[in-house]
Amino acid sequence: MFTTLVALGVIALQVTIVTFIVLWAGRSPFLKYIHRHSNVAIALVFIASAIISMIYEYGFGYEPCLLCWYQRIAIFGIALLSLTGDIRKNKTLQKQILLFSLLGLMVAILHNYIDLVPSGLDICGTGPSCLKRYIYEFGYITIPMMSFTTLLFGSLVSFFLIKYKQAQPKILA
Repeated sequence: MFTTLVALGVIALQVTIVTFIVLWAGRSPFLKYIHRHSNVAIALVFIASAIISMIYEYGFGYEPCLLCWYQRIAIFGIALLSLTGDIRKNKTLQKQILLFSLLGLMVAILHNYIDLVPSGLDICGTGPSCLKRYIYEFGYITIPMMSFTTLLFGSLVSFFLIKYKQAQPKILA
Protein backbone atom coordinates (compact mmCIF):
# COMPACT_ATOMS: atom_id res chain seq x y z
CA MET A 1 0.00 0.00 0.00
CA PHE A 2 2.78 2.44 0.96
CA THR A 3 4.70 1.69 -2.23
CA THR A 4 1.59 2.22 -4.37
CA LEU A 5 0.98 5.61 -2.74
CA VAL A 6 4.60 6.62 -3.27
CA ALA A 7 4.42 5.47 -6.90
CA LEU A 8 1.28 7.55 -7.41
CA GLY A 9 3.12 10.51 -5.91
CA VAL A 10 5.97 9.95 -8.38
CA ILE A 11 3.52 9.88 -11.28
CA ALA A 12 1.94 13.10 -9.98
CA LEU A 13 5.40 14.68 -9.83
CA GLN A 14 6.10 13.51 -13.41
CA VAL A 15 2.83 15.10 -14.57
CA THR A 16 3.83 18.26 -12.70
CA ILE A 17 7.21 18.29 -14.48
CA VAL A 18 5.59 17.96 -17.92
CA THR A 19 3.03 20.66 -17.07
CA PHE A 20 5.78 22.95 -15.80
CA ILE A 21 7.79 22.50 -19.02
CA VAL A 22 4.72 23.31 -21.13
CA LEU A 23 3.96 26.41 -19.04
CA TRP A 24 7.56 27.55 -19.21
CA ALA A 25 7.78 27.01 -22.97
CA GLY A 26 4.52 28.93 -23.44
CA ARG A 27 5.65 31.74 -21.13
CA SER A 28 2.48 31.39 -19.11
CA PRO A 29 1.51 34.09 -16.60
CA PHE A 30 1.18 31.20 -14.12
CA LEU A 31 5.01 31.18 -13.90
CA LYS A 32 4.82 34.08 -11.44
CA TYR A 33 2.82 31.84 -9.08
CA ILE A 34 5.30 29.00 -9.58
CA HIS A 35 8.18 31.34 -8.82
CA ARG A 36 6.47 32.58 -5.67
CA HIS A 37 5.99 29.04 -4.30
CA SER A 38 9.09 27.29 -5.68
CA ASN A 39 10.88 27.49 -2.32
CA VAL A 40 8.16 25.46 -0.63
CA ALA A 41 7.84 23.03 -3.56
CA ILE A 42 11.54 22.15 -3.56
CA ALA A 43 11.60 21.78 0.22
CA LEU A 44 8.51 19.54 0.28
CA VAL A 45 9.63 17.30 -2.58
CA PHE A 46 13.16 16.76 -1.32
CA ILE A 47 12.31 16.40 2.37
CA ALA A 48 9.60 13.88 1.44
CA SER A 49 12.09 12.01 -0.76
CA ALA A 50 14.63 11.87 2.06
CA ILE A 51 12.02 10.58 4.52
CA ILE A 52 10.68 8.01 2.04
CA SER A 53 14.19 6.70 1.34
CA MET A 54 14.75 6.28 5.08
CA ILE A 55 11.43 4.44 5.42
CA TYR A 56 12.41 2.06 2.64
CA GLU A 57 15.79 1.40 4.21
CA TYR A 58 14.92 1.19 7.89
CA GLY A 59 11.22 0.30 7.73
CA PHE A 60 11.25 -2.21 4.89
CA GLY A 61 14.90 -3.24 5.03
CA TYR A 62 15.72 -2.28 1.43
CA GLU A 63 19.47 -1.85 1.50
CA PRO A 64 20.63 0.88 -0.94
CA CYS A 65 23.28 0.11 -3.53
CA LEU A 66 26.25 2.38 -4.21
CA LEU A 67 24.42 4.35 -6.93
CA CYS A 68 21.44 4.82 -4.60
CA TRP A 69 23.81 6.27 -2.01
CA TYR A 70 25.17 8.81 -4.46
CA GLN A 71 21.65 9.87 -5.38
CA ARG A 72 20.72 10.05 -1.72
CA ILE A 73 23.66 12.36 -1.02
CA ALA A 74 22.26 14.78 -3.59
CA ILE A 75 18.67 14.46 -2.31
CA PHE A 76 19.62 14.83 1.36
CA GLY A 77 21.89 17.76 0.52
CA ILE A 78 19.11 19.56 -1.31
CA ALA A 79 16.65 18.82 1.51
CA LEU A 80 19.05 20.49 3.96
CA LEU A 81 19.84 23.38 1.62
CA SER A 82 16.14 24.04 1.08
CA LEU A 83 15.80 24.72 4.79
CA THR A 84 18.69 27.20 4.98
CA GLY A 85 17.25 30.12 3.07
CA ASP A 86 14.86 31.46 0.50
CA ILE A 87 15.86 29.84 -2.77
CA ARG A 88 14.04 32.49 -4.80
CA LYS A 89 16.24 35.30 -3.50
CA ASN A 90 19.61 33.62 -3.04
CA LYS A 91 21.53 33.03 -6.30
CA THR A 92 24.23 31.00 -4.55
CA LEU A 93 21.64 28.65 -3.09
CA GLN A 94 20.00 28.28 -6.51
CA LYS A 95 23.34 27.30 -8.04
CA GLN A 96 24.11 24.86 -5.23
CA ILE A 97 20.75 23.14 -5.63
CA LEU A 98 21.20 23.03 -9.40
CA LEU A 99 24.66 21.48 -8.99
CA PHE A 100 23.46 18.85 -6.51
CA SER A 101 20.44 18.10 -8.72
CA LEU A 102 22.47 17.73 -11.90
CA LEU A 103 25.12 15.52 -10.29
CA GLY A 104 22.46 13.31 -8.73
CA LEU A 105 20.51 13.30 -12.00
CA MET A 106 23.53 12.01 -13.92
CA VAL A 107 23.87 9.13 -11.45
CA ALA A 108 20.11 8.52 -11.66
CA ILE A 109 20.28 8.33 -15.46
CA LEU A 110 23.07 5.75 -15.22
CA HIS A 111 21.13 3.82 -12.57
CA ASN A 112 17.97 3.79 -14.69
CA TYR A 113 19.98 2.64 -17.70
CA ILE A 114 21.38 -0.25 -15.68
CA ASP A 115 17.90 -1.04 -14.37
CA LEU A 116 16.02 -0.82 -17.69
CA VAL A 117 18.52 -2.19 -20.22
CA PRO A 118 19.25 -5.87 -19.56
CA SER A 119 23.03 -5.79 -19.97
CA GLY A 120 23.96 -7.46 -16.68
CA LEU A 121 26.13 -4.43 -15.84
CA ASP A 122 26.45 -4.23 -12.05
CA ILE A 123 28.89 -1.52 -11.06
CA CYS A 124 27.98 -1.44 -7.39
CA GLY A 125 30.80 -3.72 -6.31
CA THR A 126 30.56 -5.95 -3.26
CA GLY A 127 27.53 -4.33 -1.60
CA PRO A 128 23.90 -4.64 -2.60
CA SER A 129 23.39 -5.14 -6.31
CA CYS A 130 22.24 -2.33 -8.60
CA LEU A 131 20.24 -4.94 -10.49
CA LYS A 132 17.96 -5.89 -7.58
CA ARG A 133 14.45 -4.42 -7.91
CA TYR A 134 12.71 -3.90 -4.61
CA ILE A 135 9.85 -1.97 -6.21
CA TYR A 136 8.15 -2.29 -9.58
CA GLU A 137 4.85 -0.40 -9.71
CA PHE A 138 2.74 0.47 -12.75
CA GLY A 139 5.22 -1.20 -15.08
CA TYR A 140 8.02 1.34 -14.67
CA ILE A 141 8.20 2.94 -11.21
CA THR A 142 11.32 1.67 -9.48
CA ILE A 143 13.51 3.26 -6.81
CA PRO A 144 15.93 4.62 -9.47
CA MET A 145 12.94 6.11 -11.35
CA MET A 146 11.71 7.74 -8.13
CA SER A 147 15.12 9.31 -7.61
CA PHE A 148 15.36 10.37 -11.26
CA THR A 149 11.98 12.10 -11.09
CA THR A 150 12.85 13.94 -7.88
CA LEU A 151 16.23 15.09 -9.16
CA LEU A 152 14.79 16.14 -12.52
CA PHE A 153 12.24 18.26 -10.66
CA GLY A 154 15.02 19.88 -8.63
CA SER A 155 17.11 20.53 -11.73
CA LEU A 156 14.26 22.12 -13.65
CA VAL A 157 12.97 24.30 -10.81
CA SER A 158 16.42 25.52 -9.77
CA PHE A 159 17.33 26.26 -13.40
CA PHE A 160 14.00 28.09 -13.76
CA LEU A 161 14.78 30.19 -10.67
CA ILE A 162 18.15 31.15 -12.10
CA LYS A 163 16.67 32.14 -15.49
CA TYR A 164 13.31 33.61 -14.42
CA LYS A 165 13.16 37.35 -14.27
CA GLN A 166 10.05 38.88 -12.79
CA ALA A 167 8.55 41.80 -14.62
CA GLN A 168 9.61 44.90 -12.76
CA PRO A 169 7.13 47.78 -12.69
CA LYS A 170 8.33 50.66 -14.80
CA ILE A 171 8.74 53.91 -12.95
CA LEU A 172 8.05 57.00 -14.98
CA ALA A 173 10.44 59.83 -14.29
